[in-house]
Amino acid sequence: MRALLVSVHSRGLAWDYVKDTWETMARQYPGSAYRRMYEGVTALVSPEWERDVREFFPARKIVLGGKTLEQYLEQLQIAVRFQEREGTALAGYLAKPPRAPRR
Repeated sequence: MRALLVSVHSRGLAWDYVKDTWETMARQYPGSAYRRMYEGVTALVSPEWERDVREFFPARKIVLGGKTLEQYLEQLQIAVRFQEREGTALAGYLAKPPRAPRR
């Protein structure tokens, strides 16, 4: 599930699935697997997903132990702010044709 959450092609569907089935997964997976799975939320890089993630955990009283959730949320926040600040410039740079190699 973590791999699906971090994949650019499946993250939206995976997040919807996690939200719909989190209770079942909480019963089926041991705590460490559950924590690792939720690490994938750090790839939900958009302001809308960030809000959704921040609402999801407290509303369901999900505890991941220690500072795990706090760290995941911080990583997500940093990624979203970076995308907001640098996304346009980075996309422009990546759209440039590659330079010929130096000889």
